[in-house]
Amino acid sequence: MRQGNIPKVVVLFSGGVESTCLLYMYLQKGWLVYPLYVKSGYPWEGLELENAKRLWQYTKKIHKNLMPLRTINLLNPEPLNRRRHDKDLYMPLRNLNLVTSASIYASTKSIKRVAIGSLDMYPFPDNNAEYMEDLRRLVGMELLTPFMGMHKEEVVKRFANHVPLNKTLSCILPRKQGGRIVACGRCEKCKEREDAIQSLLSYEVIGSMK
Repeated sequence: MRQGNIPKVVVLFSGGVESTCLLYMYLQKGWLVYPLYVKSGYPWEGLELENAKRLWQYTKKIHKNLMPLRTINLLNPEPLNRRRHDKDLYMPLRNLNLVTSASIYASTKSIKRVAIGSLDMYPFPDNNAEYMEDLRRLVGMELLTPFMGMHKEEVVKRFANHVPLNKTLSCILPRKQGGRIVACGRCEKCKEREDAIQSLLSYEVIGSMK
């Protein structure tokens, strides 16, 4: 198949569980995948982006249809250093910013599809199917949300055998340790990731006992 006939998609990619599974899903379909990291000035983004780049390099060795990782910088007026990092962490208009940024980038590549790994498991006003449909009409793109309505545990179970989940990072307070990027293990993002992976291990153990 000629490259011009291969489906193309811009994937919002942070190197976390959902965005990495999303990336691999379209790579395994044989699509040309253009990963995009959107920087909004949050404290954790430096190490998160560095980890995402490492994960991109690892994946590029396996999937030749993975395009370069691009970064877009947004102006964010929030007092970020004073933000409370707890389970109620809410980033105003986060999905609007992500999708519009990705849509602009997609337009420069003549791509008509943007994919985001939203789960619809958080009670935020911009994180549901109706909001995403409004966004699709707003940006005039095909907005792909294949994980909408799923829980993180479901995503992990579906992709665990095909995605290097051990290389993903979802942490509000990551740090460098001996050249490695290490999650804090205490924040809400870490707990969600660990719970999802542990649920997979429990599922496999129970399955092996049947």
